Amino acid sequence: MSKSTISHGDLDILCPTNPNDEKERNESCTLVENELVHLRDSGTSSTVSSGETLFDQGSAATSIVLLTSGTVAIHRSHGKEQSTLLRLMESGGALGLDSVFGSGVHSNSAVALTDCSVVHVTPENLCRLMSACPDINRKILGTLAFNLQSSDEARVQAVHLQVRARLAALLLALRDRHGSVDEDGNLLIQLPLSRRDMASAIGTRPESLSRAIRALENDNVASFSGKLVFVRDLDDLLDEVEST
Repeated sequence: MSKSTISHGDLDILCPTNPNDEKERNESCTLVENELVHLRDSGTSSTVSSGETLFDQGSAATSIVLLTSGTVAIHRSHGKEQSTLLRLMESGGALGLDSVFGSGVHSNSAVALTDCSVVHVTPENLCRLMSACPDINRKILGTLAFNLQSSDEARVQAVHLQVRARLAALLLALRDRHGSVDEDGNLLIQLPLSRRDMASAIGTRPESLSRAIRALENDNVASFSGKLVFVRDLDDLLDEVEST
């Protein structure tokens, strides 16, 4: 896997400015348990260890990969030993739809950030299920539509939001899947990303990310310790995005 460095090209990771965006995504895109059961019965299940590659950019796309648990990073390589983080995929998501039903070749690479459980489903089996199960059909189409919306949102943010606001938006995007609340009501976010990938995700350089982190810490909006982020007041984090 090539080392991730920043590219100032298109970004596909969605950093919601509205706290209801993640809920909307879950309702329109995320496969729920009974739908996953149908898909598991029609495919081949396997486990992937953290750090392993699910598929490489440029390889033949022969199946859709359904993520039943874990977190996966989608990267696109460009130039020599450079890659950009496009998006994170969480449990209930589907990978490779655009490639399988498009060129037949993966345009990105997928790497497990945590231990994952996946199901490989052939295009033929998926099409049969989509015909037989309207809910699955709607979720698959919803996933494709959401990815397009994510791309548009990321372009707007890259142009109009300062790095500090983009970092706050990324933290908000991660909180539902990777956040918890302690006994004092503080928000704790366990980051699934390296600092370099965080910089790539919000379209900036690592040194600019470091300055944005220090700015949030100096204003007591958030504190960072390794991959753990501590937020005392969620409203302060929301204000970083909404006031921009």
